[in-house]
This record gives sequence, C-alpha cells and structure tokens, in this order.
Amino acid sequence: MRRSQIVSLLLVLLVAGASLAGVLSAGWTPVLGVQLQGGVEVVLRPADEVSDEQFNQAIEIIRNRVDAIGVAEPDITRQGNQVVIQLPGVKDKQRAVDLIGQTAELTFRPVISYFDPNDPYQLAAVRDVIGEGSEIADVEGGTETSEPSTVEPNVSLDEVLTPPERDEASASVVLLGSTGQTGFVLAPAQLTGEVIEEAVATFQNEWIVNVSFNDQGAVLFDQMAAANFGKEVAIVLDGVVESAPTINATEFDGQAVISGAFDEDEAKNLALVLRFGALPVEFERDDVRTVSATLGEGTLRAGVVAGLVGLALVGLYMLAYYRLLGLVAICSLAVSGATLWSIIAWLGESQGLALTLAGATGIIVSIGVQVDSNIVYYERIKEEVRRGRAVRSAADGSFKAAFATIVWADLASLIGAGVLYQLTTGTVRGFALYLGITTLIDLAVSFFFMRPLVVFIARRLVKEKPSRLGLSTTSEGATL
Repeated sequence: MRRSQIVSLLLVLLVAGASLAGVLSAGWTPVLGVQLQGGVEVVLRPADEVSDEQFNQAIEIIRNRVDAIGVAEPDITRQGNQVVIQLPGVKDKQRAVDLIGQTAELTFRPVISYFDPNDPYQLAAVRDVIGEGSEIADVEGGTETSEPSTVEPNVSLDEVLTPPERDEASASVVLLGSTGQTGFVLAPAQLTGEVIEEAVATFQNEWIVNVSFNDQGAVLFDQMAAANFGKEVAIVLDGVVESAPTINATEFDGQAVISGAFDEDEAKNLALVLRFGALPVEFERDDVRTVSATLGEGTLRAGVVAGLVGLALVGLYMLAYYRLLGLVAICSLAVSGATLWSIIAWLGESQGLALTLAGATGIIVSIGVQVDSNIVYYERIKEEVRRGRAVRSAADGSFKAAFATIVWADLASLIGAGVLYQLTTGTVRGFALYLGITTLIDLAVSFFFMRPLVVFIARRLVKEKPSRLGLSTTSEGATL
C-alpha cells in the first residue's frame, strides 16, 4: 500500500471526524423545514388580475417581509396564480400571517437625521427623544449630551426602531436603510407611491432612475419639493429606506431623476421599488394551515426510522454478499454521513438553509447512489480475481476503470439534480440540492477513502483467500 494512500485514508478520517466534532461542540444542528418541525403554510391569491412582473415583484416583497420576521429558510413559491408560503418554526404565527399578506405601501418621508445603528450613544439619544414623546430632533452625533467615559449605554437596536405595526404614514418613525448600516429618523410621510406612474433605470454616463408622476402626483411632488428644497427625502417601502435623494429643485413638471453613484443592480432595484410600490398587489388568503410540532416530530421520526432501517438492510446485504468489502461500504457510508451532517448543520447555522422532508428524501435516495459506487468497484475486483489475477493486484488495478464508471454514473445524478434545482421551485429544489451534495461527497469518498481502504484489506486481511470477498472456490481451485 502506497504512502500516499495511507495519508489519503487518514486525512479523510481526520476531516470527517474533525468537522463532525466541530459542529457538535458548537451546538449546531440542522435547521428543519416546516414538515419536520411544524409551522404555518399560507396560500395567497391576488384580488385582481396582475402581470407576471408585478406578481414576481410581490413575491420578492413577501420574501423580504418573511426574512425580517426571522424565519429560517422559508419556502415561498408561485403555483399558478397563487403564492404558497411555508414558515417553519415561527414563534408568533398570527403576526407572521398578518404581515406577509399586507399590501405594500411606498412613502416619501423627509429625513430629520441619521444615526449609526452600531453606536450605543446615538441609539441612546434616539431612544431618549422617542421616550420624551416630543418632536424628534437631530440626534446625529448625540454623544455630546452625556457621554460617560467608561460605561456604554445598554441600548439595543430593537428598542429604537419603529416596529412594522406602528409604521404609520402620519407618524414620525425610526428605520434602517436597505444595507442595515445607516439609521434614519424620518418625519411623517408627505406622499405615497400612488403618485408614481413609471420608473425606469437608465445609463447616462452613470446609472440613474427616471421617475414619471401622474397628473395629481406632479402637483403634489412639486409641493413637497418646495417644502424640502435642499433637504433629503427618504423613499421607504415596507419599513426600509431604499434611498434618500436630495431635493435639488422646486419644480419637476412631472419628471424627476434620481442619481447617486448607483451600480446597475441598485438602479434597477430602486426602479422596481418605485414602480411596484406605486402599483401594490392586493392579496386574499385562500388558505392558512398550521402544521403542529407534534405532527412535524412524527414525520421526522418516521423518516429517521425509515433511513435507519434502510441503512441496516443495506449493511446486512453488503456484509453477507461481499464479506470484508461490505465492511468497507459501511465505513464509507459512515464517513459520508458524518461529512453530510456537518455540511447540513453548517448551512443551517450560516445560511439558514433548512432540511425539508424532500431534502431528507434526497439523502435517503443517495444511499443507493453511494452503495452503487462500492458495488461497481467490488464487482470489478471479483471479475479480475475470477480471471486468475491475485487479489491484491486486482484491488490495485481495478480502480481506474471502476472509478471511470462511478464518475459517469454520478455525473448522471448531478445533471438530474442540477436540472431539477434550476427548473423547479419549493421543496423539489431541496431534494435536488441534497442529492447533488451527497453525490459530490460520494465522488470524494470513493477516491480518497474507499480505494485505499480496499487496497489495505486486500493486502493485509484477504491474503489471497477469495472467500473473504464473497467468492467461492471449486475443488479444482478455480474461483466462482
């Protein structure tokens, strides 16, 4: 057995073991989807006929709202003329249901001041002004009031921001910008998105957004411009400041240009916000279903039992048919399982990616893919031994051809997973994603773990006794 194969074997064991130990010590576990941990499923339908572009933008608005609630890996899909929203593990179910179905409202609010959401002194200044109930004043640089030399104020950002249910057009509010790096203290809204007729992103030496107002909006916008000349006015959608341009004229004659060092995506996104904030999609609820945690636990338990029973049957079959090589297959599945668990836990912690029931199905299906890779190699070895080749020589020489077959077989699975992921939505994408991940793991484990372990067993444990590979020997000495 070559030194490189020993290093490869030990390295795989180290990586798989260290990654699993790392996620377990950090307390990371897979984030479960709505079918596995319970949650809420909401089905919405537009009250009126809308275009595909409006419908898709409305879905993005809903997605932003759900993200703001803090739901890990929500599943939001369009099915015909319906939007299906699955929210796993939400704590305040009624608030989630009420919030996602509200009509989007675009408002124009004069900017009173900015503040740094990461500066505790400025947060304290904003909180104190809000608590006094007086007119909100400029709090930028609020550390001039009473800044202690060693102790920082204990103020959280949530204490300062205006909650969605209190974001009323007639009230002053405290909101964040779209990047979350700047806070805004804003006056009551002076206009809504109803005044906008069209908004288009164009490139004229730089990316800008051209805005057209309807007849009534042209008059109202000029009135707002005259009252706020030289000042900034925030464009707010769903409680987020999308932009805060400075008013540089008092009359616009129904046309305005928003500039500000935008890149292409930023300009187009702002145009969409302006356009579809002016044309909100009103949704009606077709259905609201609650998936109980008990039902989710039962589904999860059934899936785990099915997976364990399947693994046990596969393990017994491999041991009975391939003897020592069956033990290699079990070890390969164990290494793949440890690696997969670590990846799923990390994705759940860092990306909020949930393991859905469809995703679990993809993992169970992948067991067959991984076992097939072992069988392809083992059958190649047995075929070479039947031809009279020594066991250790067959183990070494058979892998190249076997691995080529494994690669082509796994490539077929990867293509299928990729097509499903790109062309489908919802839970089917979870199935495709985890099938693809496990297939890639299979390729790595086959090359870096299965091969050196088989070679080791062939050289040290089989010792030219084919029966230990599941091969029987006739009285004439030929192997069958």
